[in-house]
Amino acid sequence: MVKRLKRFLPVVAVVAAFFALVMAVAVGPWLGRQVLLTDTGETRRVVEGTLAQLQALRPVSLDDAAFREAVVQARDAQYVAYVWLFAPDGEILEGNRAISQGTVGASATDEMRRVLGMLSDGTLSDGQRTALLAASAMQKEGEHNDVFRHLLREIHGPDGELVAWVGVTFDVSPAVSAPGAGYISFVVGLFLAMAVYWLSLPAWVWLDARARDERAWAWAVFVLLGNLVALIAYILVRAPRSRKVTFQ
Repeated sequence: MVKRLKRFLPVVAVVAAFFALVMAVAVGPWLGRQVLLTDTGETRRVVEGTLAQLQALRPVSLDDAAFREAVVQARDAQYVAYVWLFAPDGEILEGNRAISQGTVGASATDEMRRVLGMLSDGTLSDGQRTALLAASAMQKEGEHNDVFRHLLREIHGPDGELVAWVGVTFDVSPAVSAPGAGYISFVVGLFLAMAVYWLSLPAWVWLDARARDERAWAWAVFVLLGNLVALIAYILVRAPRSRKVTFQ
C-alpha cells in the first residue's frame, strides 16, 4: 500500500501542477479579463442615477451641508469606487487615494496639458478647459482604468450658475465587485490544484524519509515550506534506503 501510494503521489503532483499552470497562464487571464471587462452598460446606468440625484439638489454653494453630505453618501453607492468634487476654479476637494487635493491643472496628465497647449486662445471657455483637466486628473492613475470608467457632471445652483463638478470613478461591470459563478469556479479550481500539488510533495517525502530511517516529519515540514527547492535538497542529501521490511 505504501509503495503504491509513493508511486502515485508524484503523478498527482505533476498533474495538479500542470492543471494549475494551465489555469493560471491560459484560462485565468482570459476568463478574468472577459468577465471583468465586459461593459454591458449596467453599471453606468446605475451611476448616472446617482449623479442625477446630486445634480437635482441644486446647492447654493459648495458649503451647502445637504449637498456635501450627499457627496459623502455617494461614495457608498452601488458600483462607485471614488467620488470626485471639483470647485469651479479647478481646486480638487474630493478625490481618490492618490489625488485628493491640489488643482486639476497640476494633477492632469502631461498629455492633456500638451493637447490644451496646442489650442489657440479662445478655443475653449475657462469652464471647458477646467472640465477637461478634471477628467484627465480622474484618469491619471491609469493602473486600474481597464476595470474602471469615469463620469463628470456639472452641478448648478438654483440660479443656474456653476457650483461644482462632480466626478465618479465606477466599476466597468458588476463582476468587478461581485464576480460571477464562472470566475469563482476558476479561483476555487486553481486553489484546489495548487493545494494538491503543494501537499503531495511533503507527503511523498514523509513516506520516503520513513523508508530510509530519516527524520520524516522534519523533512516533510521542510518540503512543505520550501516546496520544489526543498524537495531537490532532500533528494540530494537523503540517506540510502533502509532495510526495514515494513516499507519494502
